[in-house]
Amino acid sequence: MSKKDRFRLKLSDRSGFQYLERELVKDGSSWVGSEEKDDPPPSRLSLGGEGDISRGSYFRTSTSTAVDDDKLNPTFYITAADGITPSFSHPYMRVTGSNNAVTITADPRIAVGREGQVLTLFCTDSNITLNNGNGISLMGSRNLVLSSGGIAVFMYNTANNAWNETSRVQADIGIGG
Repeated sequence: MSKKDRFRLKLSDRSGFQYLERELVKDGSSWVGSEEKDDPPPSRLSLGGEGDISRGSYFRTSTSTAVDDDKLNPTFYITAADGITPSFSHPYMRVTGSNNAVTITADPRIAVGREGQVLTLFCTDSNITLNNGNGISLMGSRNLVLSSGGIAVFMYNTANNAWNETSRVQADIGIGG
C-alpha cells in the first residue's frame, strides 16, 4: 500500500461508516472495519425486523383475507338417528342440530372411541340433547342440552365403554350448568 493510500478515507461495504483505508479488512467479498467482521459468518435466515411478516404455517401477509382450508374448523350437522361421529382433526368439534333442535337417539349416541381420547363439543346453532346412557355417562346422570355457545367435554373409558362427561358450560347458565 502506498504511503498516501494509508490516510485515504473509505466507506465500509457493510455499515457505510468511514474508515482509513488501512483499517479495512476483507470479510467475504466486502471490505469492512475490523469490529464489523463477522466471526462466525452470519446465518442466511432472516431474523425479521420492522415491517417483516412471518409466513409460518398459520401466518400470511397482513393484507390477505384468504382462509386456508386446512385451518378451518368445520361445523358438523348432527341428526338424531346418526348421532355423533368424533372428528379429531381439530382441537374441538363444532356441532349443531340439522336445522332444528335434535335429541340424539342413536345407539351409541357418540361413536365408540379409544381409551383416554378426549372429545370437546362446541354447539354453534340449533340445540342438541344428549340423554344419559347408550355409550354416554353424563355427570349426575343429568341429560345435557347443548345450546348455541354451549361446550361439553368427554373422555372415553373402556372400563364402562362410554364417553364420560368431564365438564360442561351452558351458554345461558355458565360452568357446570
